[in-house]
Amino acid sequence: MNAFDQITAMPGLRSLFDIAWRLFGVNPALVSADGQRVVVFEPERRSQPFCAELQKDAAGRALCAMCDQNRFLEARRSALALRYRCHAGLTEFIVPVTRDGEMIALLQSGQVHDRRPSAAEWRIARQDLVKAGITSGPLRRLFWKNRVLPQDRQGDLLNLLELIASRLAHADEQRLLPEPGRTRMQLGRAVTFIEVHLGERLTLPVIAQAAGLSTRSLARLFRKEVGTNVVEFILRRRVACARDLLRRTDHTCAEIAFQAGFGSVQHFNRIFRRHQDMSPGEWRQRVAAPAVVGRAGIKPGKPGIDERECAEVPSVSDQHPQPPAYDGSLSRPARKDGRPELGRT
Repeated sequence: MNAFDQITAMPGLRSLFDIAWRLFGVNPALVSADGQRVVVFEPERRSQPFCAELQKDAAGRALCAMCDQNRFLEARRSALALRYRCHAGLTEFIVPVTRDGEMIALLQSGQVHDRRPSAAEWRIARQDLVKAGITSGPLRRLFWKNRVLPQDRQGDLLNLLELIASRLAHADEQRLLPEPGRTRMQLGRAVTFIEVHLGERLTLPVIAQAAGLSTRSLARLFRKEVGTNVVEFILRRRVACARDLLRRTDHTCAEIAFQAGFGSVQHFNRIFRRHQDMSPGEWRQRVAAPAVVGRAGIKPGKPGIDERECAEVPSVSDQHPQPPAYDGSLSRPARKDGRPELGRT
């Protein structure tokens, strides 16, 4: 089963989309990474009036498809959420669903006005329709019937879509939730324990005890069911937690590093860059709301970082050969006095 099929088979997928419909009156669509497959619920009842009528015309469908494909390409290149104007002047959103640095799907939604449209805005939209050979008469009255969503509410919608995308990105982990069967329940307990204690120091023995397993059985279970080791799973969840904090809060990178469970800012920077191909500060600069970026101390317009907290300072481990391969424990090398030094993953 490929990644997109895992998402479409995820329990509760429709419930997530229903939240967007109930709160904002928009109907998200799940689009495959190549743009060829689309999943949308109740399109006849939930589509915006103007867009639904436009889709009845072959030229209208072609115009929308061309606009969508251009934006899909842009989202794939940047791997960042987009808010943009479509050919009809409506505001739309695209949020990539990314797993381990690879985009596996897209969330698309919107088709809304920022405010009640004016006659001048209709004339501009009509020009594009006429150029495409679309009869604009029936569309004129419907242009005013699409939902109006002010920009502050659009920010809330975008936040919700990013949260949904984060949940969908880990659709492969939904099968780890407790289900009938001893193995599933043990793995579900381990995953739940990790999520609850993500900001704390986690060790294999503690997680294994919470799951009712030996450390060796826990490691074997994760490799079989999750496809990765326990350490990598924890790091992936901590990076996801850090992304959410970078986007929503004005906390410094040092604060976020420890809230997400990283042992140091240097470790946080290194792991974040490995998963996102950019530093935490660069990610915040590109994705977070302008108000958050400003409060966090990053100067708008400069693709840098908060030099006080997010600088890529080489750590000792960056300057010397890497330690031996992972041996199944979460402990760090022994200290000079011979005692093991345990730390955060």
